[in-house]
Amino acid sequence: MDILLVFGARSQTLRCANMLRASSYAASVTDAPLRMSGSCTLAVRTDRAGLMFFTNVATGFSAFRGAYAVREGKWSRIF
Repeated sequence: MDILLVFGARSQTLRCANMLRASSYAASVTDAPLRMSGSCTLAVRTDRAGLMFFTNVATGFSAFRGAYAVREGKWSRIF
């Protein structure tokens, strides 16, 4: 399952992707639908394991806006 981690700042998006990759989790930077992200047009695409790891360190990301997954063909907020 693909999950998007959306942030309000580009620097935190890149920091999160680097942190997940350094910890051996799947992560890539991708375009985010604008209606999700406000001013930042990037998001981190990861999987369920990456999301579980991220939830343990989420307090270090003040610009975190939410986690989204595809449900019935639409992105829905899950965290």
